[in-house]
Amino acid sequence: MKSYYQHLKSTQEFGEEQSITKKPILRSSGIFPVIQNQSYTSSIHFLGYWLLKRNIVEVTLVITLRSSDGHILLRKTEIIDSAKAFSIDLQTLLQEINFGDKRNFLGSIETEFHTTRDMVFPFPALVLEYHNEKFNTCVHTLGRIYNDIEDLNENDEFLVPETGFDIYETDDLNSFFSFVNGPLKNEDGYVEYTITNHKSKKFTGNFHIGKILPFETKFIHLKDFIPDISQILDNALGSISLQHNFHGFFPRFLAGNIQNSFPSVSFTHSYYDCTSCVADSDYWNRVNDDHYDSSIYIPIFQKNNQYTNLIVYPNFSPSDFTLELDIFDEDGSKILTDINFLEINHNQSNLLKINLNEILSKLDVPQTRNLAANIITHFKNNKIPSRIKFGLDVGIDGLDSKLPCNICFNTRMGNPLLENKPGSFRWSPLFKDRNTILTLGNFSTLKNYTRNANIEFNFYRIEDSSSLTQKISLKPNCEKRLSINDLKLNNFLKTEGWVTIKTDNPYVHGYYFNLHSSGSVSGDHFF
Repeated sequence: MKSYYQHLKSTQEFGEEQSITKKPILRSSGIFPVIQNQSYTSSIHFLGYWLLKRNIVEVTLVITLRSSDGHILLRKTEIIDSAKAFSIDLQTLLQEINFGDKRNFLGSIETEFHTTRDMVFPFPALVLEYHNEKFNTCVHTLGRIYNDIEDLNENDEFLVPETGFDIYETDDLNSFFSFVNGPLKNEDGYVEYTITNHKSKKFTGNFHIGKILPFETKFIHLKDFIPDISQILDNALGSISLQHNFHGFFPRFLAGNIQNSFPSVSFTHSYYDCTSCVADSDYWNRVNDDHYDSSIYIPIFQKNNQYTNLIVYPNFSPSDFTLELDIFDEDGSKILTDINFLEINHNQSNLLKINLNEILSKLDVPQTRNLAANIITHFKNNKIPSRIKFGLDVGIDGLDSKLPCNICFNTRMGNPLLENKPGSFRWSPLFKDRNTILTLGNFSTLKNYTRNANIEFNFYRIEDSSSLTQKISLKPNCEKRLSINDLKLNNFLKTEGWVTIKTDNPYVHGYYFNLHSSGSVSGDHFF
Protein backbone atom coordinates (compact mmCIF):
# COMPACT_ATOMS: atom_id res chain seq x y z
CA MET A 1 0.00 0.00 0.00
CA LYS A 2 1.24 3.47 -0.84
CA SER A 3 0.40 6.34 1.49
CA TYR A 4 -2.76 8.31 0.71
CA TYR A 5 -0.74 11.47 0.15
CA GLN A 6 1.52 9.67 -2.30
CA HIS A 7 -1.63 8.51 -4.09
CA LEU A 8 -2.88 12.10 -4.31
CA LYS A 9 0.46 13.29 -5.67
CA SER A 10 0.68 10.54 -8.28
CA THR A 11 -2.87 11.12 -9.55
CA GLN A 12 -3.05 14.91 -8.93
CA GLU A 13 -6.60 14.21 -7.82
CA PHE A 14 -7.16 17.56 -6.17
CA GLY A 15 -4.67 19.61 -8.13
CA GLU A 16 -1.60 18.60 -6.14
CA GLU A 17 1.68 19.86 -7.48
CA GLN A 18 3.34 17.28 -9.68
CA SER A 19 6.69 15.96 -8.53
CA ILE A 20 9.62 16.56 -10.86
CA THR A 21 10.56 12.90 -10.39
CA LYS A 22 7.15 11.49 -11.32
CA LYS A 23 7.34 8.81 -13.96
CA PRO A 24 4.69 9.00 -16.71
CA ILE A 25 2.23 6.10 -16.89
CA LEU A 26 2.60 4.65 -20.39
CA ARG A 27 1.23 1.21 -19.47
CA SER A 28 -2.06 0.78 -17.66
CA SER A 29 -3.19 -2.76 -16.90
CA GLY A 30 -5.59 -5.05 -15.10
CA ILE A 31 -5.71 -8.81 -14.58
CA PHE A 32 -8.95 -10.63 -13.81
CA PRO A 33 -9.91 -14.12 -12.63
CA VAL A 34 -12.47 -15.41 -15.16
CA ILE A 35 -14.80 -18.40 -15.09
CA GLN A 36 -17.03 -20.19 -17.51
CA ASN A 37 -19.20 -23.10 -16.36
CA GLN A 38 -22.61 -24.54 -17.10
CA SER A 39 -24.30 -21.70 -15.20
CA TYR A 40 -22.48 -18.48 -16.15
CA THR A 41 -19.58 -16.91 -18.01
CA SER A 42 -17.35 -13.82 -17.78
CA SER A 43 -16.89 -10.59 -19.72
CA ILE A 44 -14.85 -7.40 -19.40
CA HIS A 45 -16.31 -4.06 -20.48
CA PHE A 46 -14.79 -0.63 -21.04
CA LEU A 47 -15.25 2.69 -22.78
CA GLY A 48 -12.66 4.27 -25.07
CA TYR A 49 -12.41 7.08 -22.52
CA TRP A 50 -8.80 8.02 -23.15
CA LEU A 51 -9.86 10.13 -26.14
CA LEU A 52 -12.61 11.84 -24.15
CA LYS A 53 -10.79 12.43 -20.87
CA ARG A 54 -7.19 13.03 -21.96
CA ASN A 55 -7.39 13.51 -25.74
CA ILE A 56 -5.25 10.42 -26.31
CA VAL A 57 -6.35 9.44 -29.80
CA GLU A 58 -4.83 5.96 -29.96
CA VAL A 59 -4.21 3.28 -27.35
CA THR A 60 -2.89 -0.21 -28.02
CA LEU A 61 -4.61 -2.99 -26.09
CA VAL A 62 -2.90 -6.35 -25.55
CA ILE A 63 -5.26 -9.11 -24.37
CA THR A 64 -3.74 -12.24 -22.81
CA LEU A 65 -5.82 -15.27 -21.94
CA ARG A 66 -4.18 -17.68 -19.49
CA SER A 67 -5.13 -21.03 -18.06
CA SER A 68 -5.52 -21.48 -14.32
CA ASP A 69 -1.89 -22.63 -14.04
CA GLY A 70 -0.65 -19.47 -15.77
CA HIS A 71 0.06 -20.76 -19.29
CA ILE A 72 -0.69 -18.41 -22.17
CA LEU A 73 -3.52 -19.72 -24.36
CA LEU A 74 -4.10 -16.66 -26.54
CA ARG A 75 -2.63 -13.22 -27.06
CA LYS A 76 -4.14 -10.61 -29.35
CA THR A 77 -3.87 -6.89 -30.00
CA GLU A 78 -6.50 -4.24 -30.62
CA ILE A 79 -6.23 -0.54 -31.40
CA ILE A 80 -8.53 1.69 -29.33
CA ASP A 81 -8.97 4.85 -31.38
CA SER A 82 -12.61 5.78 -30.92
CA ALA A 83 -14.95 6.77 -28.12
CA LYS A 84 -17.25 3.76 -28.07
CA ALA A 85 -18.08 0.80 -25.90
CA PHE A 86 -15.84 -2.28 -26.00
CA SER A 87 -16.23 -5.77 -24.61
CA ILE A 88 -13.94 -8.76 -24.12
CA ASP A 89 -16.00 -11.93 -23.96
CA LEU A 90 -14.49 -15.07 -22.42
CA GLN A 91 -16.81 -17.32 -24.40
CA THR A 92 -15.59 -15.80 -27.67
CA LEU A 93 -11.92 -16.17 -26.67
CA LEU A 94 -12.43 -19.85 -25.84
CA GLN A 95 -14.06 -20.39 -29.21
CA GLU A 96 -11.06 -18.77 -30.91
CA ILE A 97 -8.69 -21.34 -29.42
CA ASN A 98 -11.13 -24.26 -29.83
CA PHE A 99 -11.04 -24.88 -26.11
CA GLY A 100 -12.49 -28.34 -25.54
CA ASP A 101 -14.42 -28.10 -22.28
CA LYS A 102 -16.09 -24.72 -22.59
CA ARG A 103 -18.28 -25.45 -19.56
CA ASN A 104 -15.36 -25.82 -17.20
CA PHE A 105 -12.82 -23.03 -17.46
CA LEU A 106 -10.94 -21.13 -14.76
CA GLY A 107 -8.16 -18.78 -15.73
CA SER A 108 -7.37 -15.13 -16.25
CA ILE A 109 -7.58 -12.32 -18.74
CA GLU A 110 -4.90 -9.66 -18.59
CA THR A 111 -5.47 -6.33 -20.32
CA GLU A 112 -2.54 -4.03 -21.05
CA PHE A 113 -3.11 -0.57 -22.49
CA HIS A 114 -0.07 1.16 -23.99
CA THR A 115 0.29 4.72 -25.22
CA THR A 116 2.93 7.38 -25.83
CA ARG A 117 1.24 9.89 -23.51
CA ASP A 118 0.83 9.87 -19.73
CA MET A 119 -2.38 8.06 -18.75
CA VAL A 120 -1.87 9.15 -15.07
CA PHE A 121 -3.47 6.02 -13.63
CA PRO A 122 -1.67 2.65 -13.84
CA PHE A 123 -5.00 0.80 -13.67
CA PRO A 124 -7.57 1.28 -16.47
CA ALA A 125 -11.31 1.83 -15.98
CA LEU A 126 -12.68 -1.62 -16.79
CA VAL A 127 -15.62 -3.62 -15.45
CA LEU A 128 -15.44 -7.36 -14.80
CA GLU A 129 -18.79 -9.12 -15.12
CA TYR A 130 -19.94 -12.69 -14.35
CA HIS A 131 -23.37 -13.25 -15.86
CA ASN A 132 -26.14 -15.26 -17.43
CA GLU A 133 -29.61 -14.24 -18.54
CA LYS A 134 -30.93 -14.11 -14.93
CA PHE A 135 -28.12 -12.37 -13.01
CA ASN A 136 -24.94 -10.39 -13.31
CA THR A 137 -22.34 -9.12 -10.88
CA CYS A 138 -19.87 -6.33 -11.60
CA VAL A 139 -16.76 -4.76 -10.18
CA HIS A 140 -14.18 -2.35 -11.53
CA THR A 141 -10.50 -3.15 -12.17
CA LEU A 142 -8.81 -4.69 -9.16
CA GLY A 143 -5.54 -6.63 -9.42
CA ARG A 144 -2.77 -5.71 -11.81
CA ILE A 145 0.82 -6.65 -12.63
CA TYR A 146 3.24 -3.88 -11.68
CA ASN A 147 4.81 -1.88 -14.48
CA ASP A 148 8.33 -2.03 -13.07
CA ILE A 149 10.32 -2.33 -9.85
CA GLU A 150 9.67 1.33 -9.01
CA ASP A 151 5.94 0.71 -9.24
CA LEU A 152 6.26 -2.38 -7.04
CA ASN A 153 8.35 -0.65 -4.39
CA GLU A 154 5.99 2.32 -4.22
CA ASN A 155 2.96 0.10 -3.64
CA ASP A 156 4.78 -2.17 -1.20
CA GLU A 157 5.75 0.80 0.97
CA PHE A 158 3.35 -0.48 3.64
CA LEU A 159 2.16 -4.09 3.80
CA VAL A 160 -1.35 -4.44 5.22
CA PRO A 161 -4.07 -7.12 5.08
CA GLU A 162 -6.99 -7.04 2.64
CA THR A 163 -10.53 -6.76 4.01
CA GLY A 164 -13.77 -4.78 3.59
CA PHE A 165 -16.24 -7.21 2.00
CA ASP A 166 -19.20 -9.31 3.11
CA ILE A 167 -18.93 -13.04 3.71
CA TYR A 168 -21.63 -15.65 4.32
CA GLU A 169 -21.37 -19.38 4.92
CA THR A 170 -24.62 -21.37 4.98
CA ASP A 171 -26.08 -24.44 3.31
CA ASP A 172 -26.77 -22.26 0.26
CA LEU A 173 -24.18 -19.47 0.38
CA ASN A 174 -20.39 -19.89 0.21
CA SER A 175 -17.75 -17.16 0.49
CA PHE A 176 -14.54 -16.87 -1.55
CA PHE A 177 -11.68 -14.67 -2.61
CA SER A 178 -9.70 -14.91 -5.82
CA PHE A 179 -6.58 -13.43 -7.38
CA VAL A 180 -4.09 -13.89 -10.19
CA ASN A 181 -0.47 -14.22 -9.16
CA GLY A 182 2.24 -12.04 -10.67
CA PRO A 183 5.40 -13.22 -12.47
CA LEU A 184 7.08 -14.51 -9.28
CA LYS A 185 6.58 -18.05 -8.03
CA ASN A 186 5.38 -18.28 -4.42
CA GLU A 187 6.78 -21.43 -2.83
CA ASP A 188 4.09 -21.52 -0.15
CA GLY A 189 1.15 -19.12 -0.15
CA TYR A 190 0.26 -18.29 3.44
CA VAL A 191 -2.69 -16.45 4.95
CA GLU A 192 -3.39 -15.29 8.49
CA TYR A 193 -7.03 -14.32 8.97
CA THR A 194 -9.27 -12.55 11.42
CA ILE A 195 -13.01 -13.15 11.05
CA THR A 196 -15.49 -10.75 12.63
CA ASN A 197 -18.98 -12.20 12.94
CA HIS A 198 -22.30 -10.35 13.25
CA LYS A 199 -21.86 -10.12 17.03
CA SER A 200 -18.38 -8.54 16.45
CA LYS A 201 -16.64 -11.55 17.97
CA LYS A 202 -13.15 -12.18 16.57
CA PHE A 203 -11.76 -15.50 15.38
CA THR A 204 -8.19 -15.86 14.19
CA GLY A 205 -6.27 -18.54 12.40
CA ASN A 206 -4.08 -19.29 9.41
CA PHE A 207 -3.81 -21.59 6.44
CA HIS A 208 -1.40 -22.54 3.68
CA ILE A 209 -2.38 -22.42 0.02
CA GLY A 210 0.77 -24.16 -1.16
CA LYS A 211 2.88 -23.39 -4.21
CA ILE A 212 1.54 -20.61 -6.45
CA LEU A 213 2.90 -20.58 -9.98
CA PRO A 214 3.62 -17.42 -11.98
CA PHE A 215 0.33 -15.97 -13.29
CA GLU A 216 -1.65 -18.78 -11.67
CA THR A 217 -5.30 -18.06 -10.89
CA LYS A 218 -6.39 -18.93 -7.37
CA PHE A 219 -10.04 -19.23 -6.40
CA ILE A 220 -10.17 -19.81 -2.65
CA HIS A 221 -13.39 -21.13 -1.10
CA LEU A 222 -13.03 -20.13 2.54
CA LYS A 223 -14.83 -23.23 3.85
CA ASP A 224 -12.10 -25.41 2.30
CA PHE A 225 -9.45 -23.73 4.47
CA ILE A 226 -11.50 -22.67 7.51
CA PRO A 227 -13.64 -25.74 8.33
CA ASP A 228 -15.57 -24.08 11.19
CA ILE A 229 -16.42 -20.87 9.30
CA SER A 230 -20.11 -21.78 9.15
CA GLN A 231 -20.30 -22.02 12.95
CA ILE A 232 -18.28 -18.82 13.34
CA LEU A 233 -20.62 -16.80 11.11
CA ASP A 234 -23.78 -18.37 12.55
CA ASN A 235 -25.89 -17.94 9.37
CA ALA A 236 -25.35 -14.18 9.32
CA LEU A 237 -23.18 -11.52 7.72
CA GLY A 238 -19.50 -11.45 8.61
CA SER A 239 -16.23 -9.96 7.43
CA ILE A 240 -12.67 -11.21 7.16
CA SER A 241 -9.20 -9.66 7.14
CA LEU A 242 -6.53 -11.52 5.15
CA GLN A 243 -2.84 -11.02 5.92
CA HIS A 244 -0.86 -12.75 3.18
CA ASN A 245 2.60 -13.27 1.75
CA PHE A 246 1.70 -12.63 -1.92
CA HIS A 247 4.19 -10.46 -3.84
CA GLY A 248 4.85 -9.19 -7.34
CA PHE A 249 1.33 -7.94 -8.12
CA PHE A 250 -1.17 -5.45 -6.74
CA PRO A 251 -3.09 -7.68 -4.29
CA ARG A 252 -6.62 -6.35 -4.60
CA PHE A 253 -8.74 -9.48 -4.40
CA LEU A 254 -11.96 -10.41 -6.12
CA ALA A 255 -14.13 -11.36 -3.17
CA GLY A 256 -17.72 -12.29 -2.53
CA ASN A 257 -20.24 -15.09 -2.26
CA ILE A 258 -21.76 -17.87 -4.36
CA GLN A 259 -25.40 -18.97 -4.17
CA ASN A 260 -25.91 -22.63 -5.05
CA SER A 261 -29.71 -22.91 -5.25
CA PHE A 262 -29.84 -20.07 -7.77
CA PRO A 263 -26.50 -20.50 -9.51
CA SER A 264 -25.01 -17.03 -9.24
CA VAL A 265 -22.24 -14.92 -7.75
CA SER A 266 -22.08 -11.55 -6.03
CA PHE A 267 -18.63 -10.00 -5.75
CA THR A 268 -16.74 -6.82 -5.01
CA HIS A 269 -13.08 -6.01 -4.42
CA SER A 270 -11.15 -6.12 -1.17
CA TYR A 271 -9.57 -3.07 0.43
CA TYR A 272 -6.81 -2.16 2.85
CA ASP A 273 -7.17 -3.16 6.49
CA CYS A 274 -5.80 0.00 8.10
CA THR A 275 -6.25 -0.99 11.75
CA SER A 276 -2.45 -1.12 12.19
CA CYS A 277 -1.81 2.11 10.22
CA VAL A 278 -0.87 4.72 12.82
CA ALA A 279 1.75 6.89 11.08
CA ASP A 280 1.14 10.60 10.48
CA SER A 281 0.62 9.85 6.78
CA ASP A 282 -2.31 7.59 7.70
CA TYR A 283 -4.30 10.59 8.92
CA TRP A 284 -5.77 13.58 7.14
CA ASN A 285 -3.93 16.87 7.63
CA ARG A 286 -6.25 19.26 5.78
CA VAL A 287 -8.85 19.91 8.44
CA ASN A 288 -10.99 22.86 7.37
CA ASP A 289 -13.85 24.45 9.31
CA ASP A 290 -15.86 24.95 6.13
CA HIS A 291 -15.90 21.22 5.42
CA TYR A 292 -17.05 18.12 7.23
CA ASP A 293 -14.25 15.69 8.04
CA SER A 294 -15.65 13.47 5.30
CA SER A 295 -19.00 12.58 3.77
CA ILE A 296 -20.54 10.35 1.16
CA TYR A 297 -23.85 10.20 -0.65
CA ILE A 298 -25.64 6.87 -1.07
CA PRO A 299 -29.02 6.08 -2.66
CA ILE A 300 -31.72 4.34 -0.63
CA PHE A 301 -33.73 1.65 -2.42
CA GLN A 302 -37.06 0.78 -0.78
CA LYS A 303 -39.60 0.00 -3.54
CA ASN A 304 -40.94 -3.50 -4.23
CA ASN A 305 -39.19 -5.24 -1.32
CA GLN A 306 -35.87 -3.58 -2.08
CA TYR A 307 -33.54 -2.95 0.83
CA THR A 308 -30.44 -0.87 1.50
CA ASN A 309 -27.81 -1.60 4.14
CA LEU A 310 -24.76 0.46 5.06
CA ILE A 311 -21.92 -1.77 6.29
CA VAL A 312 -19.30 -0.39 8.67
CA TYR A 313 -16.26 -2.68 8.66
CA PRO A 314 -13.63 -2.76 11.43
CA ASN A 315 -10.87 -1.54 9.09
CA PHE A 316 -10.05 2.07 10.10
CA SER A 317 -6.81 3.54 11.38
CA PRO A 318 -7.34 3.87 15.16
CA SER A 319 -9.80 6.71 15.70
CA ASP A 320 -13.09 7.53 17.39
CA PHE A 321 -15.89 9.24 15.53
CA THR A 322 -19.59 9.84 15.17
CA LEU A 323 -21.67 9.15 12.07
CA GLU A 324 -24.28 11.75 11.18
CA LEU A 325 -27.16 10.55 9.03
CA ASP A 326 -29.06 13.02 6.84
CA ILE A 327 -31.83 11.77 4.53
CA PHE A 328 -33.22 13.86 1.66
CA ASP A 329 -36.14 13.47 -0.69
CA GLU A 330 -36.05 14.05 -4.43
CA ASP A 331 -36.38 17.83 -4.25
CA GLY A 332 -33.55 18.23 -1.73
CA SER A 333 -35.72 18.61 1.37
CA LYS A 334 -34.21 17.07 4.47
CA ILE A 335 -36.63 14.59 6.04
CA LEU A 336 -34.28 13.28 8.73
CA THR A 337 -31.12 14.46 10.44
CA ASP A 338 -29.42 12.61 13.25
CA ILE A 339 -26.11 14.22 14.19
CA ASN A 340 -25.25 11.47 16.66
CA PHE A 341 -26.62 8.57 14.68
CA LEU A 342 -23.81 6.16 15.51
CA GLU A 343 -20.77 6.24 17.80
CA ILE A 344 -17.69 4.37 16.58
CA ASN A 345 -15.01 3.43 19.11
CA HIS A 346 -11.83 1.95 17.70
CA ASN A 347 -11.32 -0.18 20.81
CA GLN A 348 -14.54 -2.05 20.08
CA SER A 349 -13.67 -2.86 16.44
CA ASN A 350 -17.27 -3.70 15.57
CA LEU A 351 -18.84 -4.96 12.37
CA LEU A 352 -22.08 -3.02 11.93
CA LYS A 353 -24.96 -3.46 9.49
CA ILE A 354 -27.23 -0.40 9.33
CA ASN A 355 -30.63 -1.21 7.84
CA LEU A 356 -31.76 2.09 6.34
CA ASN A 357 -35.21 0.72 5.54
CA GLU A 358 -35.86 0.11 9.23
CA ILE A 359 -35.01 3.75 9.92
CA LEU A 360 -37.39 4.89 7.18
CA SER A 361 -40.18 2.66 8.50
CA LYS A 362 -40.34 4.91 11.58
CA LEU A 363 -40.98 7.93 9.36
CA ASP A 364 -44.12 8.76 7.44
CA VAL A 365 -42.47 8.33 4.05
CA PRO A 366 -44.18 6.47 1.17
CA GLN A 367 -42.12 3.56 -0.16
CA THR A 368 -42.69 4.83 -3.69
CA ARG A 369 -40.37 7.79 -3.14
CA ASN A 370 -36.70 7.83 -4.05
CA LEU A 371 -34.55 8.93 -1.13
CA ALA A 372 -30.87 9.64 -0.65
CA ALA A 373 -28.67 9.65 2.43
CA ASN A 374 -25.64 11.79 3.16
CA ILE A 375 -23.34 9.96 5.59
CA ILE A 376 -21.15 12.47 7.46
CA THR A 377 -18.22 11.67 9.76
CA HIS A 378 -17.23 13.71 12.80
CA PHE A 379 -13.86 12.57 14.13
CA LYS A 380 -12.64 13.38 17.60
CA ASN A 381 -9.46 15.35 18.24
CA ASN A 382 -8.93 15.88 14.49
CA LYS A 383 -7.76 12.28 14.29
CA ILE A 384 -9.14 11.66 10.81
CA PRO A 385 -8.05 8.50 8.94
CA SER A 386 -7.03 9.20 5.36
CA ARG A 387 -8.91 6.09 4.21
CA ILE A 388 -12.51 5.64 5.41
CA LYS A 389 -14.10 2.66 3.73
CA PHE A 390 -17.70 1.40 3.95
CA GLY A 391 -19.89 -1.09 2.11
CA LEU A 392 -23.22 -0.49 0.38
CA ASP A 393 -25.54 -3.49 0.04
CA VAL A 394 -28.68 -3.25 -2.11
CA GLY A 395 -30.93 -6.28 -2.55
CA ILE A 396 -34.49 -7.50 -3.08
CA ASP A 397 -36.29 -9.76 -0.61
CA GLY A 398 -38.53 -12.69 -1.49
CA LEU A 399 -37.12 -13.72 -4.88
CA ASP A 400 -34.75 -16.41 -6.18
CA SER A 401 -31.54 -14.48 -5.59
CA LYS A 402 -30.48 -14.15 -1.95
CA LEU A 403 -27.36 -12.06 -2.51
CA PRO A 404 -27.31 -8.25 -2.58
CA CYS A 405 -24.65 -6.27 -4.34
CA ASN A 406 -21.77 -5.27 -2.07
CA ILE A 407 -20.19 -2.01 -3.24
CA CYS A 408 -16.84 -1.01 -1.79
CA PHE A 409 -16.42 2.75 -1.46
CA ASN A 410 -14.56 5.43 0.47
CA THR A 411 -16.07 8.52 1.98
CA ARG A 412 -14.84 11.76 0.42
CA MET A 413 -12.41 13.80 2.45
CA GLY A 414 -13.23 17.42 3.23
CA ASN A 415 -10.52 18.76 0.97
CA PRO A 416 -10.56 22.53 0.33
CA LEU A 417 -8.47 21.99 -2.83
CA LEU A 418 -11.54 20.47 -4.46
CA GLU A 419 -13.01 23.96 -4.72
CA ASN A 420 -10.34 24.73 -7.31
CA LYS A 421 -11.64 22.10 -9.72
CA PRO A 422 -13.97 23.50 -12.40
CA GLY A 423 -16.08 20.36 -12.57
CA SER A 424 -15.96 16.59 -12.83
CA PHE A 425 -15.95 13.86 -15.45
CA ARG A 426 -17.37 10.45 -14.59
CA TRP A 427 -18.57 7.44 -16.54
CA SER A 428 -20.55 4.26 -16.08
CA PRO A 429 -21.57 1.13 -18.03
CA LEU A 430 -25.12 0.60 -19.29
CA PHE A 431 -26.70 -2.81 -19.90
CA LYS A 432 -29.93 -2.67 -21.88
CA ASP A 433 -31.42 -5.98 -20.72
CA ARG A 434 -30.40 -5.75 -17.07
CA ASN A 435 -32.69 -2.92 -15.86
CA THR A 436 -29.78 -0.56 -15.29
CA ILE A 437 -30.48 2.33 -12.90
CA LEU A 438 -28.10 5.29 -12.60
CA THR A 439 -28.14 7.35 -9.42
CA LEU A 440 -26.48 10.78 -9.34
CA GLY A 441 -26.09 12.85 -6.20
CA ASN A 442 -25.12 16.49 -5.82
CA PHE A 443 -23.80 16.33 -2.27
CA SER A 444 -20.71 17.95 -0.82
CA THR A 445 -18.37 17.90 2.16
CA LEU A 446 -19.08 21.64 2.48
CA LYS A 447 -21.23 22.38 5.52
CA ASN A 448 -23.18 25.16 3.83
CA TYR A 449 -23.67 23.78 0.37
CA THR A 450 -25.70 25.72 -2.19
CA ARG A 451 -24.17 24.90 -5.58
CA ASN A 452 -26.23 23.68 -8.53
CA ALA A 453 -24.82 21.21 -11.05
CA ASN A 454 -25.32 21.41 -14.81
CA ILE A 455 -24.86 17.91 -16.19
CA GLU A 456 -24.22 16.70 -19.72
CA PHE A 457 -24.76 13.03 -20.52
CA ASN A 458 -23.09 11.52 -23.55
CA PHE A 459 -24.08 7.97 -24.46
CA TYR A 460 -21.97 5.50 -26.41
CA ARG A 461 -22.74 2.04 -27.74
CA ILE A 462 -20.72 -1.00 -28.72
CA GLU A 463 -21.87 -1.25 -32.34
CA ASP A 464 -20.25 1.96 -33.62
CA SER A 465 -18.91 5.37 -32.56
CA SER A 466 -22.29 7.12 -32.65
CA SER A 467 -23.21 9.13 -29.57
CA LEU A 468 -26.25 10.77 -28.04
CA THR A 469 -26.28 13.82 -25.76
CA GLN A 470 -28.77 14.91 -23.09
CA LYS A 471 -28.58 17.60 -20.41
CA ILE A 472 -30.13 18.06 -16.98
CA SER A 473 -29.55 20.25 -13.93
CA LEU A 474 -29.37 19.06 -10.35
CA LYS A 475 -29.94 21.19 -7.26
CA PRO A 476 -27.74 20.86 -4.15
CA ASN A 477 -28.52 17.94 -1.84
CA CYS A 478 -30.57 16.32 -4.58
CA GLU A 479 -30.40 12.95 -6.27
CA LYS A 480 -31.50 11.97 -9.77
CA ARG A 481 -32.26 8.39 -10.85
CA LEU A 482 -32.30 7.49 -14.48
CA SER A 483 -33.10 4.35 -16.43
CA ILE A 484 -32.69 3.54 -20.08
CA ASN A 485 -36.42 4.26 -20.51
CA ASP A 486 -36.09 7.65 -18.80
CA LEU A 487 -33.23 8.58 -21.08
CA LYS A 488 -35.07 7.41 -24.23
CA LEU A 489 -32.22 5.09 -25.16
CA ASN A 490 -34.21 2.06 -26.28
CA ASN A 491 -33.59 2.70 -29.95
CA PHE A 492 -30.02 3.93 -29.54
CA LEU A 493 -28.68 1.35 -27.11
CA LYS A 494 -29.07 -2.04 -28.75
CA THR A 495 -27.13 -4.27 -26.33
CA GLU A 496 -24.67 -2.46 -24.07
CA GLY A 497 -22.99 0.90 -23.85
CA TRP A 498 -21.56 3.58 -21.60
CA VAL A 499 -22.49 7.02 -20.41
CA THR A 500 -20.17 9.90 -19.52
CA ILE A 501 -21.30 12.48 -16.98
CA LYS A 502 -19.67 15.87 -17.45
CA THR A 503 -20.57 18.58 -14.93
CA ASP A 504 -19.55 22.10 -13.92
CA ASN A 505 -19.54 20.90 -10.30
CA PRO A 506 -16.75 18.80 -8.73
CA TYR A 507 -19.04 17.22 -6.13
CA VAL A 508 -21.37 15.19 -8.36
CA HIS A 509 -20.88 11.45 -8.10
CA GLY A 510 -23.01 8.34 -8.25
CA TYR A 511 -23.57 4.64 -8.78
CA TYR A 512 -25.04 2.20 -11.25
CA PHE A 513 -27.25 -0.76 -10.36
CA ASN A 514 -28.66 -3.68 -12.34
CA LEU A 515 -31.89 -4.96 -10.82
CA HIS A 516 -33.02 -8.30 -12.23
CA SER A 517 -36.49 -9.83 -11.97
CA SER A 518 -34.80 -12.81 -10.27
CA GLY A 519 -33.85 -10.58 -7.33
CA SER A 520 -30.22 -10.37 -8.35
CA VAL A 521 -28.73 -6.90 -7.84
CA SER A 522 -25.32 -5.80 -9.04
CA GLY A 523 -23.70 -2.42 -8.99
CA ASP A 524 -20.69 -0.24 -8.39
CA HIS A 525 -19.74 3.40 -8.05
CA PHE A 526 -19.02 5.54 -11.11
CA PHE A 527 -15.53 5.88 -12.49
